[in-house]
Amino acid sequence: MAIGLKLRTTFITAIILLLGCTIYGQSFRIDTTRYFNPLTQDITKRLPPLRVLTDSAAYNSPSMLYEDLKVDYYRYMETSAAREWLEYFSVNLDAVGGQWTYRDRDEITRVDRYYLTESWRTAFAGMFYIRLPIGAIVDRRNRINKQKKWVEISIAQKEINKRYLQERVIVVYNDLVNLQAQIRIYNEYESFTMMQMQMAQNEFLNGEISTAEYTRLKEIQIKGTVLYQQSIAEFNKNYQVLEVITGMRFNLINVLR
Repeated sequence: MAIGLKLRTTFITAIILLLGCTIYGQSFRIDTTRYFNPLTQDITKRLPPLRVLTDSAAYNSPSMLYEDLKVDYYRYMETSAAREWLEYFSVNLDAVGGQWTYRDRDEITRVDRYYLTESWRTAFAGMFYIRLPIGAIVDRRNRINKQKKWVEISIAQKEINKRYLQERVIVVYNDLVNLQAQIRIYNEYESFTMMQMQMAQNEFLNGEISTAEYTRLKEIQIKGTVLYQQSIAEFNKNYQVLEVITGMRFNLINVLR
């Protein structure tokens, strides 16, 4: 009995350890699909299509939202301009009540005497009037049309912003593709200059080339390295700019950072 209980405890412990190792391994698993190497992979295959990028830029653009809000505002103003004629009509209701004190003169006996009297009174008054401002009436249609034009102006400005965003996305996208091509070219150039520099170093130590020639080759090698690093930096910058413009996160990690 004791042996069976011991075996059962050992079996349960082994299962717990196995599950723990599985969970631990999954928590530290690296998503390799996020890594991107400009030297071996094509950026156009890892990004959404250009049409999707331009549509996303228009959808997530604050300037587009601003113009939409302006269109709504000017439409409200147009409705208000169409209802301004209601301001020319007015209804007033007044009610007054309270204790009143009077000092009246006796007009019947013609005696120069005055009597102090008090009374409670309540008064109601109602009034309806119409104002006819000639200028506002004549200019009513023009005011409505002006608000309509503001709506049309905002719609046109929205289209301008949309085309500007499309152009911006296309430029940055194509710059990104071009910069990837430059990275590959400058990578080969840097590799060639590094190999050339190693040969030049051996030749310089053996006295086969002069100091001036060695310096010239060193400058070429440094220039190749600088161009390569600059192309990588420009590629990363345009990648980030494209994310900002489109409002999308591509979640790619450039291994050449």
